[in-house]
Amino acid sequence: MATKEYIAKYRQLKRVYERELNKQIADITWYRVVATLKQHFSFEVQAVEAQKIVRAFAGLKRRYGSFMGRGEEFNERWQAFRHFYELDTYYSGRQFLEILADYLKINLREVPRSTRYYWFERAGLSLSANEQYHSKDLALVAFVAAKWAINRRPQPMKLASTEVLVLAK
Repeated sequence: MATKEYIAKYRQLKRVYERELNKQIADITWYRVVATLKQHFSFEVQAVEAQKIVRAFAGLKRRYGSFMGRGEEFNERWQAFRHFYELDTYYSGRQFLEILADYLKINLREVPRSTRYYWFERAGLSLSANEQYHSKDLALVAFVAAKWAINRRPQPMKLASTEVLVLAK
């Protein structure tokens, strides 16, 4: 059973989230956001840093749109983010793109130049081949790039059943 303090903090955090998004959300949406935060960020409603986490997550949601932690696509993108976030090193822009391409199993030559700039721009960075970037800053670039890589993969073809083929005659 939730305490009065927990319920008050839960509602306060929902208002913080809505203020950051600049729109109201349904209670079920807020419930799903909290579930996502708990799953991926070890979030606790009554924790001291709860408000900071909610603000940061709302900022990501506002900036990147669909940022809910559901589905295999999100998990793959999240893994790319965490891989680079957990490193503590610096890369040049060129070096990072090569490492990222290897990580995502894509051919960097097939990535349009404008797309590479887009990845960095979405992460709030500007791409420079020789500039040094910290891996934690590049984690968001990896998150954005992973979506591109996932979308470029060939989709499995669904087989038509024989019943459908008979109906088509």
